[in-house]
Amino acid sequence: MLPGAFNLSDKNLLLRHGVTDLLQLAQRRGANLHKLLHGTQIFEQDLSLADSRCHHRDWLTLVARSQQLASPELPFILADSLLHNKHSSLCQSLPLAANLATSLRQLYYFRHQLLPGIFVLLRKTDSHLSIVLKPAVQLGAQQAFIIKLAMAFLVRLVQLGTQRADELNIQLKQTAPAHLAHFNSHWPCPARFSQPLDALHIPLSLWYQPFITRQAAGFRDLSRACYQLNRRLPPQRGLLELIQRQLYRALPQQASLEQLASYLGLSSSSLKRLLQQQDTHFAALADDLRCDLANLLLLQGRLSNRQLASELGYSDEHNFRRAFKRWTGHVPSSVRLW
Repeated sequence: MLPGAFNLSDKNLLLRHGVTDLLQLAQRRGANLHKLLHGTQIFEQDLSLADSRCHHRDWLTLVARSQQLASPELPFILADSLLHNKHSSLCQSLPLAANLATSLRQLYYFRHQLLPGIFVLLRKTDSHLSIVLKPAVQLGAQQAFIIKLAMAFLVRLVQLGTQRADELNIQLKQTAPAHLAHFNSHWPCPARFSQPLDALHIPLSLWYQPFITRQAAGFRDLSRACYQLNRRLPPQRGLLELIQRQLYRALPQQASLEQLASYLGLSSSSLKRLLQQQDTHFAALADDLRCDLANLLLLQGRLSNRQLASELGYSDEHNFRRAFKRWTGHVPSSVRLW
């Protein structure tokens, strides 16, 4: 695999940074621990060891088995459990930051210590910061659960630090659930479903508002512990993240497969093979990124199709409109502000 990248078979998840939380919550809902762990490379004795890790593939297996419990509140409760996880210096540090900007920078920098399977794209407007959540590796049928978990974690952090989470806006790709009451009871802000992207929109007025829970000395000490953990758990990124970030940096130029392969130190055939292992291909990743960016730009409500085409590397607005219709089934003018 690439240096600095991880795949589903790498042991890059500390059990005490979310895995044991999930197992405990599943057991409280009637799941049998032996059955949850069966077929994975996680053993019961590992759960009590501070440095025990698991494969990302095993994490996805546990998420899949927990979903079978038909407990729609699970990602929300797990998010709250993670935010108060006494074994994670990162999670403990976030509410102690001076403000949301500092807290989210901390989370972004050390994200590999918590949810390495997710990465974010950021876009700032005059009034909001938009955070788009995307899979860093192939998450399969567990993607919706993990996106909800990450989103719930962010919403809970904002509420804990500012008591103003009702000012947030959420977009989710998943269709509206039958258990909509669970969303409404855990999220104090509007959530829209069947959206073209998974995104959290945060008013800039919240960005530097002092956290109610801020504690400078505690934040400093816990940050030091995060840096120390980096020596044992160095930052690694998923292949899908590495590729889409480089595509993003290249815009408005449209980087080719050959250029990306060269950047990653691979042959084109090796990169194709790695993407096949992730059940995707280069053109799909490029389209997915441009679709997300197009929707974010359209939400600003001020750019013409010609300007959008230029931002995304299309030769003219007609090509952009055709591409957008292919991605979403809709014309750009159908996108509306929340």
